[in-house]
Formats: sequence, C-alpha cells, structure tokens
Amino acid sequence: MTDRTRRSDRDRPVLGCILAGGRSSRMGGGDKGLRPLAGRPMMARAVERLGAETDHLILNANGDPDRFAEFGLPVIPDSIHGFAGPLAGVLAALDFAAARHPGAVFVATAAADTPFFPEGLVETFLDAAETDDTIVIAETDEGRHPVFGLWPVGLRADLRAFLDGGERKVGAFIDRHRHAVVRIPPLLVDGRLVDPFFNVNTPSELIEAEEIAEALRGAAADQPLQPPPASAAGRRRDRPAPGQPSAASAVRPVRPFVIGVAGWKNAGKTTLVVGLVTAFVARGLSVATVKHAHHGFDVDHPGTDSHRHRQAGAGQTALVSARRVALMKELASPDEEPSLADVLAALDPADVVVVEGWKREPIPKVEVRRREAARHDPLHPADPAVVAIAADHPVEASVPTFSLDEIDRLADYLLTLRP
Repeated sequence: MTDRTRRSDRDRPVLGCILAGGRSSRMGGGDKGLRPLAGRPMMARAVERLGAETDHLILNANGDPDRFAEFGLPVIPDSIHGFAGPLAGVLAALDFAAARHPGAVFVATAAADTPFFPEGLVETFLDAAETDDTIVIAETDEGRHPVFGLWPVGLRADLRAFLDGGERKVGAFIDRHRHAVVRIPPLLVDGRLVDPFFNVNTPSELIEAEEIAEALRGAAADQPLQPPPASAAGRRRDRPAPGQPSAASAVRPVRPFVIGVAGWKNAGKTTLVVGLVTAFVARGLSVATVKHAHHGFDVDHPGTDSHRHRQAGAGQTALVSARRVALMKELASPDEEPSLADVLAALDPADVVVVEGWKREPIPKVEVRRREAARHDPLHPADPAVVAIAADHPVEASVPTFSLDEIDRLADYLLTLRP
C-alpha cells in the first residue's frame, strides 16, 4: 500500500492521519469507524475529507491492518505499548512523517468516528500556526477537540518523552508548548445546532448520526449556516472559516426559520422583535421567541407559591395552568447555561423562531443600529450571518437596509429567505 499524495505544492507539507485506535467499549467493541453510516463505513467520510486536504494520508490503528484494506492506506500502530490514548496515535504519525516524509512540517489528525467535521479545516489550522512549532487544535461550544489538531513534526521527541514518563493528558502536553485554538461554528441541521465534531460512541449516537446524515443529504448542504469567522490567535482573516460560504454567499435558512435580532444595548432589539412577531403572526405564521439575558433575572415574584418552592431548594419548578406553562430551572454555575441549540431543541414546532441576543451565533440575523445605543461598532460586515440592517439613520452596507419603522417591509424580506 502507498499513502495517497494530494497537495505536494504546499509550502508547509502536511501528513494527514485518521485516528482509529479507540477501544469502542461503549459501542460493544469492534471498530467504530467501520460501522455503516448512510450506506458506507463511517470513517470513509473522514478519509475523503482529510485526504483531500493533506499531502499524504495514513491510518493509525492497532491490530490486524487488513480490516482497513478497502481504504488502501498505510496502517500505523501505536509505538507506545498499552492503551496510551490519542497522543500515542499522534506520536506514531509524527514518527512516520519523520521517517517516510522528511519534508513534512505538520501532521493533521482527525477521528474516524467523527463524520461531520468541516471542510477546509487543515488550511484553517495552517493559517493559525504562526510558527512551525505551533500546535493548533479545534474548539466549539462543546469545548476543545484536540483529536482534531495540527501537530509539529519537530515535537515528536518531546512527545515521546512525555508519554514515556507516564503522562497521558492531551491538554497537559498542549499547554507546555506554543499553541493556538481555532473556534469552529456549529452545523445548523433541521433547525437545531449540531457540533461539527459530534462523535459516535454508542449505538444511540449512531442512530442520531444517521438522522443528521439524512438531514444533510436532504438539505443538499454538508456545511454550517453562514457561521462567523473561525477565530484563533494569529489566524489570518482573508479566507472563510472551514465549511463557511464566502461573505457574498446567500444565507441558507432551514425549517423552522430561525432569525436573530442582534445589536448593542439600547439599540432597540426588543422593540424590533415585538414588531416582527406581530407582523409574522398577522401573516398567519406560528412564532416562538428566545431571549438571552446577560445578567441574573427572575420571572417569579417573592410571596408566590412557586417562589417559595424555589426558595426551599427545588432545582426545577413547573407552574402549570390551562392557559400557560412555565418551567424554571436553577443553574448552579454559569457553565450550565444551555446553548442556543439546546433551547431551540426544547421548543415546540413553529414556523418562525425569533432570537433576541446571541449575537455571535451562526444564524441569519438582523443587526439593529440606533444612535442612542451603548456602542456603535458594527456587526456587519465582519459577521457574514447578518442578512439585513435596521437603523434609525442612513446606513451604507452590502446587505439590505431598513429604517426601524419599516417592520412590514423587513418582515416580507426576511420571509423570502425561508426555504
């Protein structure tokens, strides 16, 4: 077998490595990457995507290499005995690069059980790597994903010493070296936000992956909805984030139609939301709204029965009548704040969901500008998810602009973006 050659003209050659050495204990054993997903092995997606973006591609796995013969890739086992985790696979790839591809500067790694990672990831990592000894890893709202990383070949001796010393934590190794973190936006699939590094560990997650794959095929777009640019220290801003259409591309809405209203404090967001909800309802649409609060708030009042329940220590309190239902949940720390994806998933079906706040979320949004706003630095054009601007003063922009009192005209325009 020979490793595939892809991009030999790159200034800093990159060896790609699919990490497939996990134990798959929660899946019942076997190779997760060989489990069928949408009619073919799950890892076939990773092989195609990473293979297209690297100069050469290999596979890291232990045991009989013949079980991966259909991919035609060199299969490299861990060189550290015992199950040493993903860093053992990274080390095996770095050693292979040094021995077989001495010109390689980096190894780019991806997991075999993560089928939806975005296109353009390697180029984005390279943009973030200011020096040839910079480690680059991916991060989303769910946290860091160091299995998806760019690893300098020059660090292989230090990594071997790290593992030989009994260390196994990926974060500990990264923290002792120069590194950059690239923030990757989520996928918007059937109205909910999905982490692009969603990995399949259990049979139920494999079923969920099938549903995501089917939805992506139905939408004919395996990419996030106009995300904000990926961010990392030193990352150049002259190219889109992975999976991101260019700023000139049209925003692709999905059902239910999620539209954001964003702007700085005192810009008039709530007034605009109320106007849009009224306009959408007048057009016969069902509407849900989501509001993000930046400080402590309470919809309950001292002296009510429900407030007494909460004061007594109830973690969740449901207030129910024939006309209205309210569920209040106490959060122990700011880290427990639900993501927008979680909130959208909890809503009943609606034709339109209007989201106030969450200005950095990759949803199509109206930017609100007002002279009396607390700040005036614009969201557009830096945020390509802005599809319109509503302002109380003239604005020059590459997206449609409306005055704050042109609610009906703005609502009609937004509805043209629905599928």
